[in-house]
Amino acid sequence: MLIINLSLLLTFARQKNDLPKLNASLPAQSNFQLTAAGGTSQVLNASVIAGDARVLLVQSFLEKYNSPMAPYADLIVKQADEDKIDWKLVPAIAMCESNAGKHMPKKNEYNAFGIAVYTGTKSGKAFTSWSHAIEWVSGYIKDQYYDKGITSLTDIGAIWAPPSIENGYSWTNCVQSFQDQII
Repeated sequence: MLIINLSLLLTFARQKNDLPKLNASLPAQSNFQLTAAGGTSQVLNASVIAGDARVLLVQSFLEKYNSPMAPYADLIVKQADEDKIDWKLVPAIAMCESNAGKHMPKKNEYNAFGIAVYTGTKSGKAFTSWSHAIEWVSGYIKDQYYDKGITSLTDIGAIWAPPSIENGYSWTNCVQSFQDQII
């Protein structure tokens, strides 16, 4: 998309005979760098370096909600890739279950995901750190859902939060709405 936008800008500049002004705005040896998906390239004397914006998207999303999980955005994406699950699923579930770690049954157990926290109980599965929780939950989703062919958010929600079915799939709708915000 960046390359297309720059190509259109260059075409427009050529048509307007503004190309000398455009080139003059960037020094010949510019250290200006842009991050984009794809290969490294030279565009208008600016280096375009391949990168993965998903970590920044997850981090920005979690920071927006002041989540203690924000510093672990890179682990969330890395673990999702390793387990071959949707990279937006873990942070979206955390938002629905605990406001991304801000409202958990026990703060020192890092269970932002509602794992084994049953209606009316004040505890659930305990983790030793955010890293442990993220790795475990990602693996759990892979093992208990994806490996069994359960990848639809509606189907996952029916198992993860069965009472939500009676409320019009409220869990599924919640998770989907937060996944849609990670852009």
